[in-house]
Amino acid sequence: MKNHKKFIATLIIMLIPGLLISLYAQKSVELKYNLNIGDVYQNNMHIDQDIVFDAGGQTMALDQLMDFRMTSNVKDKTGDDFTVASTIDAIKMTQSIFGMQITYDSEDPSTLENPMVAKIAEALGELIGAEYTMVMDNKGHVKEIDASAFSENDDIANNISSGSNFAIYKEGKTKIGDTWDGDVTPLENSDMKVNMTYTLLKISGKQATIGLSGTIKANNMDGDELRLDGTISGEMIVSTQTGWLVKSVIDQEIELDIDQNGQLIPATISGTITTTSEKK
Repeated sequence: MKNHKKFIATLIIMLIPGLLISLYAQKSVELKYNLNIGDVYQNNMHIDQDIVFDAGGQTMALDQLMDFRMTSNVKDKTGDDFTVASTIDAIKMTQSIFGMQITYDSEDPSTLENPMVAKIAEALGELIGAEYTMVMDNKGHVKEIDASAFSENDDIANNISSGSNFAIYKEGKTKIGDTWDGDVTPLENSDMKVNMTYTLLKISGKQATIGLSGTIKANNMDGDELRLDGTISGEMIVSTQTGWLVKSVIDQEIELDIDQNGQLIPATISGTITTTSEKK
């Protein structure tokens, strides 16, 4: 009898993990944006990029780190649509090439003492206080975007709006293992196409973890020809209550041609974008 009880106990212990996995897999959630007018979020984006390009037969490598601190404010809400205005509060950029390093920090005027940094500041400094607005529905489909303040900085604008901050959610409830597709809307002045595939990986407490993979393609920007092909992969954690991003870590691998005075220079960009967001 004792051996029989031991066998039953062992069998139950063996079955528990499978039972838990089965129950866990059945968990589902309605993922959507549930925001209110006046909601304010502090966003921090860190971009770590390695850029390799061929100039005149010589291969050069540029290491680039960029940090953006942004504030997102829910300005309006009509039915299932809401308007989010995001403002860049601060930028820090460090570039390293040929053993030389330069740093621009919008919050540290002493960095402008370097003449090269002063030139960079002419472009990046204009972005401080710049605002871009997105009108989205509660599933994350962008209906309108105004990024005119970024007209001279399309690469930065595309990084900010390329899918690391917002997810597109499927209709109805989503259970663990479900996969769905979504197209991220780029800027109006480019034909960039960002196609994403999302997978619900985990539901834990009030957060959901979503795996994502996708492709980036473009043939022109601002009327100029541009060959750009790339891939995106990573994960994002979102709030199951608001749909808003908590954290995302996105890897990008991009091949493109850079137009330098009429000469096309092939380049590759490998990078990771880490974004965190917290309600203020």
